[in-house]
Amino acid sequence: MTDLPHKVIDIEGGSLGYLEAGSGETVVYLHGAGGRPPAGSTFVSELAKDFCVLVPSRPGFDDSSEIGKRTPDGAAAAVAAFIEATSKGPVHVVAQSAGGAIGLWLAVLRPDLVSSLVVSAPSAFAHRPPPSGGGPVRSPQDLDKVLYGDRPTWSALPTDEEQERIRRNAAFNMQNFGGNNEELLARLGEIRAPVLVLWGTEDRLVPSGDSSVYQKNIPQAVRMFIYGASHELPIAATAKWVSLVRDFIRRGEFFVVNSGGE
Repeated sequence: MTDLPHKVIDIEGGSLGYLEAGSGETVVYLHGAGGRPPAGSTFVSELAKDFCVLVPSRPGFDDSSEIGKRTPDGAAAAVAAFIEATSKGPVHVVAQSAGGAIGLWLAVLRPDLVSSLVVSAPSAFAHRPPPSGGGPVRSPQDLDKVLYGDRPTWSALPTDEEQERIRRNAAFNMQNFGGNNEELLARLGEIRAPVLVLWGTEDRLVPSGDSSVYQKNIPQAVRMFIYGASHELPIAATAKWVSLVRDFIRRGEFFVVNSGGE
């Protein structure tokens, strides 16, 4: 992802920075709390072998303006404006972690813009217990392991500057997007797009048990687990994650899996 050009687009209320790669059907990737993926991550380039992938920095993150309300539905409105400005119709939305609530709100409020939705380790209704299976996070190295696991896929490790950017974004996210999303929960039944819920079995930030709420409340939701993977699935389990996302986008309603029950 290192060589992807950085672009800026003006929408009502400000501007959003974004990355673009590939060609074909459009996939819009909504990042988590840390903002734009580190340059050394490879999943965007992998997805771009089959799709046109757009990676906007959400309002207030990285170099994007603060636009509208500092809420998930407010961010979803800005993402909708971004999609309308960059694409000629509905897109496939892939939302990671804290981006999950924004992707879900987008599917609720603007179903005309969402062909399908993947929510990857979404934290919209997370119980947020202390990290388990290794004690509390005490250092940046501990946090990296919690996020990316033991075998992350990097073309280059994040630089000190990127690490600082990620910490700054995460603090902004916690201050403004850490609510309990009760209204969103009540409206999940309105989502009509097919939804794939992905989770890592070794996620110490958002327990895999939290995944059942999506399957129970979204009409066309299926759930899959990536065994041994930690929270930041696109980096912690790049090959498996890309394969599942690609297959879901291609097959749509014919994507048939064992959803795992309750």
